[in-house]
Amino acid sequence: MHDRMQQVFRNPRVVLISGYARLPDSVASHSQYQRLGVVLAVDTADGRIVAADTTLLTDLAKDFFRALVEGASVTEDIAELVSRVQTRYAGQSGAALTTALRRCLESYYQLKDDHQLPSGEE
Repeated sequence: MHDRMQQVFRNPRVVLISGYARLPDSVASHSQYQRLGVVLAVDTADGRIVAADTTLLTDLAKDFFRALVEGASVTEDIAELVSRVQTRYAGQSGAALTTALRRCLESYYQLKDDHQLPSGEE
């Protein structure tokens, strides 16, 4: 495990959230997965996405998604974040990727509303 992930795991404020969406039948990975997943590690102190992953098939697509979302805030940049993925990711899985991302954000806000997020204190 590299140093960046070690730091993420050591930070008690970081939570892992996920969201899933149905893949279109025409996508190559549909027969294998049927659903596309998005996972975000979010620092609850400032809402920043510190790490991201997805079940997209190729490494390039995964890296591109990470570049689009890592460093953004789930509390301040929501519309920008969704728009960035919608406009910049033009692959056939784009709609599912956006839906899965939105579901991640919904999960974060549900946890926040239910007061189940770790506090900003260490």
